[in-house]
Amino acid sequence: MEQIKTILLFILVTSLIFVVTARNLPVIAHDENTEITILPPGPANPEAQAMMDSIYQRYDQFKSLKVNMVLTTGYQNNVATDTIRGFMDGPKYRLEMPHQDVVHDGKKVWFYDKESKKIFSKTNDPNEANFIYPISTIKGWENAFNYSITGELDLGEHTFIKMSFTQKDAHNSGSSQINLYVDKDNFQILKITFLQSNGYIHMLDYLDLETNIKFDPSLFVLDIS
Repeated sequence: MEQIKTILLFILVTSLIFVVTARNLPVIAHDENTEITILPPGPANPEAQAMMDSIYQRYDQFKSLKVNMVLTTGYQNNVATDTIRGFMDGPKYRLEMPHQDVVHDGKKVWFYDKESKKIFSKTNDPNEANFIYPISTIKGWENAFNYSITGELDLGEHTFIKMSFTQKDAHNSGSSQINLYVDKDNFQILKITFLQSNGYIHMLDYLDLETNIKFDPSLFVLDIS
C-alpha cells in the first residue's frame, strides 16, 4: 500500500515531462539542487517566457511515447528510489514499477499491487495533472508561481538551463520550489525537482525516450491473467 500511496501522491502533485532525444543523458546530481536558496524575482521576464513557449512547442509534437524514469523521494541523504517504465498514447498511459503497475485506459486509472495481488481503480479526472504529458499542468504553474531562469549547468556536451518556480502567495513564499533543468539547445527537460522547506525532496530523472510510436491497444488494458 505504501507504494500505491506514493504513486497516488505523485500523480496529484507532479507530472512527467519527456523529450524526443533524451537518451543516455547525464543524471544531474541532487546535492546542492535540493536546497531552496533562490526566489525568482517576480513575474517571468521575456527570456523565461520564451523558454516556456519553446517547451510547449516541442511537446506538442508528441502523440505517443515510452520512457525510462527514476523517481527519488525522501529527506536529503535518506532517500528512496523507484525505477519506472512509462508509456503514453493520447490520453492513455501505463506505468510499470517493481511493486505495482498503473494503467489509465481512457476512462479509469487502475492500480495493481504486485505483492498483495490487489487491484483498485479511480475515475479519471481530466483536470488532474497528466502524469505523462503535462502541458496543461505546466501552464498552470505560470498562474500559481513566479518563475525565472536561475542559472546554467554544464555536463559534458550538454548545457542545461535551470528554471525555478516559487509560489506567488507571500504567505507561502519560500515554502516550496520547483526546478526544471532544460537543455539549452533543444528545450529538452532532463530533471524536475520538487523541494519543500522541511527538506523533503521529490525528484524525477528522465532517460531513454522514444516518441510517436504505434502501440498495441492491449498495452493500456490492465490484464493480470
